[in-house]
Amino acid sequence: MIGSEKSKHTRTKSKELDRISQLPDPLLCNILSHLPTKDAVKTSVCSVRWRSLWLWLPCLELSSENFSDFNAFMSFGDRFFDSNRVSCLNKVKLHIEDDGADLKSWIDATVKRKIQHLHVRCTACTDYEMPSSLYNCETLVSLKLREVNVSLVDVKFVSLPRVKTMHLKYIHYGNGANLEASFERLVSCCPVLEELKIFAYEWMCRSAQVYRVVSRCTFKLICEYSRFELLPQFGYMSRLCVTLPVYYLKSVPTFLESCPKLKSLILVWDCNSEEMRSDDDDDMHNPIINFASVPECLLSSLEFVDIKTCISGHAPEMKVVEYFLENSAILKKITLRLNYYDCANEKSFFKILMAIPRRSATCEVVVL
Repeated sequence: MIGSEKSKHTRTKSKELDRISQLPDPLLCNILSHLPTKDAVKTSVCSVRWRSLWLWLPCLELSSENFSDFNAFMSFGDRFFDSNRVSCLNKVKLHIEDDGADLKSWIDATVKRKIQHLHVRCTACTDYEMPSSLYNCETLVSLKLREVNVSLVDVKFVSLPRVKTMHLKYIHYGNGANLEASFERLVSCCPVLEELKIFAYEWMCRSAQVYRVVSRCTFKLICEYSRFELLPQFGYMSRLCVTLPVYYLKSVPTFLESCPKLKSLILVWDCNSEEMRSDDDDDMHNPIINFASVPECLLSSLEFVDIKTCISGHAPEMKVVEYFLENSAILKKITLRLNYYDCANEKSFFKILMAIPRRSATCEVVVL
C-alpha cells in the first residue's frame, strides 16, 4: 500500500474506532457526569472535540483543596459558573477551605441553571453569605449547607416549593434580633420537606488569635422561637436527624409536635456532658425530656429511633430511652450504643433496660 493510501486508511480506521466522540454533546456530558470532576476535566486533552465538554456537565464536585493555589480554584469556578451558559445543572457540591471565594455569583448561576441538588461546605473563618436568589429557587430538591451565613433579614420573599431534603450544620443566621425568625422563614418555606438534619452545636472560630462565633445553635433558635410562636407544621417530614447540646433535649418533644408523620428519628447529644452522668434517679430538677408532652407522631407514625450517642446506663440517659419506649405506640426498633468502657455494671444496664415498659408490643431493642 502506497504512503498516501496508507495514511488515508489509518485516519479512516481511527475515526471508526473513536465512535464515542461522534455521540451528541448532551449524551457525552451525561457520561462524563458519572466520573469524578477532576477525571471528567482531564478528558479535555483528548481532542478539540472534547476541549470544552466539561463546561457543560450537569454535575460538579468542586473542592478548593484539589487546586495548587486559590487563584486557580477561582478561575476554574468562574469558567464553569459562567452566567451566560444556559445548560441545566442537576447537582453541585462545593467545598471551600479558603477565604475570599465569590460564592454569591456562583450560587446565582446555579439557580439560573435550574439546580436541583446543592451542597455547600465552608471550612474557612469567612462568613460566606448565600445570595437571596437561593431562597426562591423553584427547582431545588436538596439543600445541604455547612458553615455558611443564612441571613434572611433583607430577603422580601422566601419560597422553596420542592425542597425535600435540608441539612443545616454550623449555620450562622446573621446578626440582630431576628435570628429565630430567619430560621423559621427558611424552614417553613419548604412545604414538602421530608428530611431535616440539624447539627446544632455552637462553636467558636479562631481567626487572628481572636475567638468569635460563626455559628448559632440551630436547635436553640427553634426552642426560642417556640416560646412565642407555634412552630411551622411539616406534614411530609418522615426523617429527622438532630445533633444538639444536652440541655436542649427537653425541647425535642416540642419540635416533634410539628412532625405528625415522622417515621425515623436519629438523636445525638454530647456524651461527655455532666448532666447525663448522674446516677441519682431522684435528682431531676431539670428533666432531660419533657415527659408531659407526647407528640402525635409517637402515637401514630414513629417506627424507628436511633440514639447514636454512646450511653453508659446513667439515670438521665435511661430517662431518654424510657421516654420513647413508654410513649411510642407503633415503634418497630430502637437502636442504642453502649459505652462498654464507661458502663459500671453491664448486667445492671440490661436489667434496667428490660424492665422498661414498652407501649409497642412489637418493638425490637438493639444494643450495639
